Amino acid sequence: MTDFNYFKADRVYNELYYQFPKVFLVSEEYRKMSDSTKIAYMLLKARLQAAIAKRQIDENGNIYFTYTIKELCKVLNCQKQKAIKIKKDLESFGLLLQKDMGFNKNLGKYNANRLYLAELNVTENDIYLLEIFDSKNLENSDTSESMKITHSLNIKNTWKSPANQEGMKITQSENTIKSEGMKIIHEFNNKNLDTNRHLIDTEKDSIQEQILLDNFEHIMKDDSIATFIPERVLMLIKTFSNSYSEAQQTVKTIHNAKNKAQEQTGIHVVFEELEIYGINAEVKLYDTLLKAYQKQKTEKVENIQNLIFVYVKNWFIESPCAAINQALTNEELPHINLPKIN
Repeated sequence: MTDFNYFKADRVYNELYYQFPKVFLVSEEYRKMSDSTKIAYMLLKARLQAAIAKRQIDENGNIYFTYTIKELCKVLNCQKQKAIKIKKDLESFGLLLQKDMGFNKNLGKYNANRLYLAELNVTENDIYLLEIFDSKNLENSDTSESMKITHSLNIKNTWKSPANQEGMKITQSENTIKSEGMKIIHEFNNKNLDTNRHLIDTEKDSIQEQILLDNFEHIMKDDSIATFIPERVLMLIKTFSNSYSEAQQTVKTIHNAKNKAQEQTGIHVVFEELEIYGINAEVKLYDTLLKAYQKQKTEKVENIQNLIFVYVKNWFIESPCAAINQALTNEELPHINLPKIN
């Protein structure tokens, strides 16, 4: 198999992974949990770590985060009903708590639920079974035929007991298996690979985008950016955008639409001064943008940016530009006193 992409000794330790809790492999408590639910727990754990960095702490000192059904469907490539079932399964295992945050009148929609993730319950018996599991894996690796072990500068010998792993709670178990001469086998971990603190590249990019999107209206109102778009409209853009990049593109589209309207009419529009002409510019721009988003929800729209451009350009031409032109047309000519002719 000449095209097979083998792992190489200098590459295998450079990957970044989600953390899969080993207890899922041996625990009787979680034995009936589906594979999809276990994967979902890993994803939520990664989002929890991001929430810690963002200081998302409630009044009781508990870490909360959001992870919508839409996001779960996209990552797991599944239908909505399956994503809902996965969350319900996590709730039934006592690992997820969802808090309804109610209806947001300003945005005209329900706020995303706050999610709370529970620590895994790990018994002494689970720890013992995990040590056996790991030792057998190592023994099988050591006894493989023709296996050649080479040293790597990226590897050092470390041991981290399952009891010390983050996200696990150790409890006493009356059914702990007793065994004399139990031997603890050391694991070999990459010193640069700490799966408790690192996310895979795609997840990190998603988190960074989400942080920027969460603060979108504040970033856009910075003096160095100088956008005329009101904060309320920026919040609408944020709500209907899947990423910071998309929201930023929408702002650019609105600016381009305004410039095109000015070019076609030959009239310069100062957005902040439109109130002089009897136009509530903030409300009208909000409503215009909302119509574009509504059409996207009810009809097939090939390119939402093109639709926004057309709607906003037409509004500028038909309302602000027309009002300014009308005002200029109706201005009285200056009165000049002519000298009397005798």
